[in-house]
Amino acid sequence: MLGGFGSINHMIVTLRNNKNLLPAKRSFFKNRDYGAIKNEYYNAVGDAFNIKKANPEQLLAIRKEIIKKHKKEARRFLLLLGIGLPLIVLGIYFTFQNFRFGFPNVKTTQERSLENNDEEKYYFYLEDGDKWLKKRNYYNAVFQYKKAVALYPSDFEANYRLALGYSYQCQYDFENCAKGMQLITKLEKEFPDNKDIQSVKTIFVHWGE
Repeated sequence: MLGGFGSINHMIVTLRNNKNLLPAKRSFFKNRDYGAIKNEYYNAVGDAFNIKKANPEQLLAIRKEIIKKHKKEARRFLLLLGIGLPLIVLGIYFTFQNFRFGFPNVKTTQERSLENNDEEKYYFYLEDGDKWLKKRNYYNAVFQYKKAVALYPSDFEANYRLALGYSYQCQYDFENCAKGMQLITKLEKEFPDNKDIQSVKTIFVHWGE
């Protein structure tokens, strides 16, 4: 019983001391520095208040740990600065690259050429011409191939397809044999090793006479 009573008494004393540690009602913005907290703790526990002082070795270890932490934070800051600063500079550069400061935006030759790029139309004319050719509508096929050649006069694919369309007209409609022969002869000079050109030329040689 005495042992149990001693434990209960110790618990009561502990709870009372903890209650005394609670701060009294005060302004939320009142400054509570280390000295104020120390005095409150001392007033609560009385003579039991005891803070062990660190020996020189412990203080040196703490100092080294603080220096190590500061160096680590400095390295992290420099790393973030090295990554972030170039991104900021690039962002500013691209933001003001095309900024005219109120002057009219004069388009360069390259910008105008990009706007006049008819590559999408070119491929449409070729594909549409191929569809008409499969349907044996040679007139529409030749019509679309001519549009493609008008966009890119020196392009082989457009000129070859136009010559192919002429060959079908020459063979089945007996039209444009001379035009087809003239075009295929030109392609033959530019691409003498192309076997497809020779095959189309054979049609003009046979049906053009």
